[in-house]
Amino acid sequence: MNKIIPAIVSVSVVIGLGLVLQSQFTDVYTPTQKSETSIDSEYVAANLLLKQKLEENQFHMSSPIKMSNQEGIDKYCSVFASEEKQKLIQYCTSTEITDKNDEFLGNIYVVGTPNSPQVILTLIQADKSMSQLGSVKTIFETESKTMICDCWSEQKPGGLDNMDSWIDGLWQFHQSDTKPHSKSNTLLLYGKSMQLELTTNEAGYLWQFIMYR
Repeated sequence: MNKIIPAIVSVSVVIGLGLVLQSQFTDVYTPTQKSETSIDSEYVAANLLLKQKLEENQFHMSSPIKMSNQEGIDKYCSVFASEEKQKLIQYCTSTEITDKNDEFLGNIYVVGTPNSPQVILTLIQADKSMSQLGSVKTIFETESKTMICDCWSEQKPGGLDNMDSWIDGLWQFHQSDTKPHSKSNTLLLYGKSMQLELTTNEAGYLWQFIMYR
């Protein structure tokens, strides 16, 4: 089984998750025709597309662990601090990300209804020297381009020229604050919402990137 970063409980960006789960996350990876024999076809397509794009940038993404029962979701896909919100998750996939040297970096969680992914959460564990910051930037930018659009420079969400500026801004803010947890403002890109969170832990720093509709 894939390595799972524990304590995935701080994501607070998804307000009104019940409404989120009623709409499709994005049209980028939607198959032209759904398979009648596979209710998770969109999850398969989303994970395959992410895997392809990440591998173009020398990152490896494992085959997804699929969870559709509440016990498995609660154990391996606990992404919301709110018990009420967590129970709204009906389906989840979890994958492992490693770098070109086969070093474990983190996990990608795709959650929603059995028929449609709604939220994508990525966790990257960086060491105390933040030597993985370049990987964090590349992975998050690749996901944004793949699952939303390659349109940041045109839309400039939050007035930021690029995603690197957004990540750097949160890192600088986190360094200047005394609290162990920091989060960015929510940004809108092509009608989709995104947020970053950063937590100091024993291993270093845990980056969280969430995309939802």
